[in-house]
Amino acid sequence: MLSFCKSRGSVLRALSLVLNTSTAANKCKPCHPNSNFFHRFNSSTIAAPKLKRLDGKVAVITGAASGIGAMAARLFVAHGARVVMADIQDELGLPLSEEIGDGAEYIHCDVSREEDIAAVAEKAYSLEGHLDIYYNSAGILGALGSIDQLKVNEYDKTLTVNLRGTVLGVKHATRFMKPARKGSIICTGSIASVIGGCSPHAYCISKTALTGLIRSAAVELRDFGVRINMISPDAVATSFVKYALESTTNSPVSLEETRQFVSDFSVFENRALTALDVAQAAVFLASDESGFISGHNLMLDGSSTVTRPGRHNWFDAYSPMVREGGERGLD
Repeated sequence: MLSFCKSRGSVLRALSLVLNTSTAANKCKPCHPNSNFFHRFNSSTIAAPKLKRLDGKVAVITGAASGIGAMAARLFVAHGARVVMADIQDELGLPLSEEIGDGAEYIHCDVSREEDIAAVAEKAYSLEGHLDIYYNSAGILGALGSIDQLKVNEYDKTLTVNLRGTVLGVKHATRFMKPARKGSIICTGSIASVIGGCSPHAYCISKTALTGLIRSAAVELRDFGVRINMISPDAVATSFVKYALESTTNSPVSLEETRQFVSDFSVFENRALTALDVAQAAVFLASDESGFISGHNLMLDGSSTVTRPGRHNWFDAYSPMVREGGERGLD
């Protein structure tokens, strides 16, 4: 998901503007004409759609306690799905599932543990006797710093969560989808899956590797009527990006400042990418309306990957990795 394909100087200037430490001569790009833009497009209240595209389907969403996964959980339920919300952040996931209400339930799941992923898939299948959608949304920013300073244990942790966890999700989803000869698997990628310099090395490697998983699995699974696709967004104003900004500035960044940063760096003048945009793309790929789409990496980038990116400062110096909830380091 993460990417800030700008020059180091422009990134830091934008951050300093957001944090009110720059000169008044540099001005932020105007936000969407509607001042409630981010509220409207990231609202915790999802209006019931007239057409329920996921009616009667059972879904698993990993990483569902916050950010894009949480928005997807809300939207999937609004579209008629029963959703098993899986995450390691119980303090966020459980109250969120209770807030969403009927159609959502939470289960603790560490995607680095195969037994947890197997249990989540089995739980979802037990609800209605079928598992229709598996959305791999869990991920971490992971190891930071230059390639020569890379900590191998942090690199391993990054790929364990972002890549191995997704592979295991695909494995256990297909246990139930193959016999049913139907199903949709969705994986969260990033524009870093197709372009370098937009994220830390380990994150880029993990997301690029997912493109191989999608292509390879799509060929096997098409014989069983199962589809698998990836959604690769640019930066979204979520806690994930907030922690990323904090890792580059070594200072606290609020969610409001994160929203301003994402808005300033949006390739569109009148709007920024939101968690709801990503969730809506996931609803499409999960629904029967995308029934002949498989092996596809859907870019939600506003065209940003069709131009040359500037250099970023992800590679300047080592800093402890960023894990779930913004925790730093392995300990």
